[in-house]
Amino acid sequence: MKRIAVAGLVLGALFISGCTSNESGAPTSAEAPGRDFLSAGDGSEKSAANPAGAPGEQDAGKAPNATAAPEGRALIYRGDMTIRVEEVEAAAVKVEALATSLKGHLASEKRSLGSQSAYASITIRVPSESYATAMQRLSKEIGREESRSSNTEDVTEAVVDLDTRIAAAKASVESVRRLFDRPGLPMNEIVLLEKELSSRQAELASLEAKKRRLSDLVAMSTITVNLAGPNTVLPEKPKERAPGFLGGLQAGWDAFLSVGAAIIYVVAYLLPFAAVILLLGFGLSRLLRLRRERVTTTASPPSTQD
Repeated sequence: MKRIAVAGLVLGALFISGCTSNESGAPTSAEAPGRDFLSAGDGSEKSAANPAGAPGEQDAGKAPNATAAPEGRALIYRGDMTIRVEEVEAAAVKVEALATSLKGHLASEKRSLGSQSAYASITIRVPSESYATAMQRLSKEIGREESRSSNTEDVTEAVVDLDTRIAAAKASVESVRRLFDRPGLPMNEIVLLEKELSSRQAELASLEAKKRRLSDLVAMSTITVNLAGPNTVLPEKPKERAPGFLGGLQAGWDAFLSVGAAIIYVVAYLLPFAAVILLLGFGLSRLLRLRRERVTTTASPPSTQD
């Protein structure tokens, strides 16, 4: 019995050691394909296709790069700015120089000089990519900014529509020109074709002019700079009305005050004329009354005493 027990322990030990060596050694044929696939997916394929490592492992915790090329849009920028300055003339020169430095130009200018009403309105054109820079420099370099407004208009659809219409008009002109190549055209058809060609060419020229104007507005932004002297009184900003019922009530009250002020103005305007007319009427009525009294006195017979 002891020998049998010892033999059993020896066999159990051998079995356990065999299993342990099998687990710690090379993989079996059944396990090898799966292990090779996993190792290739984790290491060999990574190094061949993506040496820097998988994005999830290398840039863990970082947002993916979702920056895409911006969609081409045709935008028109317009700005308006009011600036308080010490000297209007010097500030106007600075505005023009600023536009020139940004590869722009002076579009129009209107000045009113005086100690109490020094004012200038200058319109400049600058490249659209320099629009924000121009607005910022005007605010910081010219004087004290009083107010500003900015407007961006998307005209992409208008540009696409013009391009389509121009292409169609060009094709139409070419089709009419090809008709002239037909041999033996009678004179009346030639006259009609020339008239039709002139009409279509005029339409094409009009569309191309609109496209050039629109392209110019897109390429060059427009900024109107209002320069006010230190003593110039600026117009008040329009009041913002509340929406809904309160806004309507406020608008009605303002209209009532405007009508009342207009009536008072008209009455004050006509008051001197009314005073003169009343004085003339009073004098004329007095004269007529005196004349009637004289006529009555002359026509009445003298009284007789018995």
